Amino acid sequence: MLSPILVASTDASRQLLVMTVEGPLVDPDHMEALRLVLPAVPTGYTLIVDLTEATEFSNDAIDVLRSIARDAAGLGQTMIVVCGHVARRTDLVLADVDTLVPVVAALEDALPLTSAAA
Repeated sequence: MLSPILVASTDASRQLLVMTVEGPLVDPDHMEALRLVLPAVPTGYTLIVDLTEATEFSNDAIDVLRSIARDAAGLGQTMIVVCGHVARRTDLVLADVDTLVPVVAALEDALPLTSAAA
C-alpha cells in the first residue's frame, strides 16, 4: 500500500508549522505520524495540516485525524486543517473534524486563524 508523503515546513515570523500531506490517506497507521508531530510543535506555534494534495481519504484515517485534532485541543495547541479539494473537504466536515479544529479551503484562509494572528 502506498503511504502518504509528509513534508514539514516552518515560518518563524508567523509562528507556523505546516505539515503538507501528499498521496493517499487510507491506512490509519499512516495518519499516526501526525500525532507524533504534536509534541514537537514549538510553544506558541500553530500546526496547519494541509491535505490539499491528499488523493483520497478512508473513514478510518479521518477518525485518526479527528483524534489528533482532539489531542491538539487537549494540549491547548492551535491546529487548522486545510483542504482545497471540495469533495474531500466535505468528507472532513461530514466527519465532524470541523467541530474540533477549523477546516478551511486554502492556506490563506488559515492565516487569520493562527495563534500569531490572535
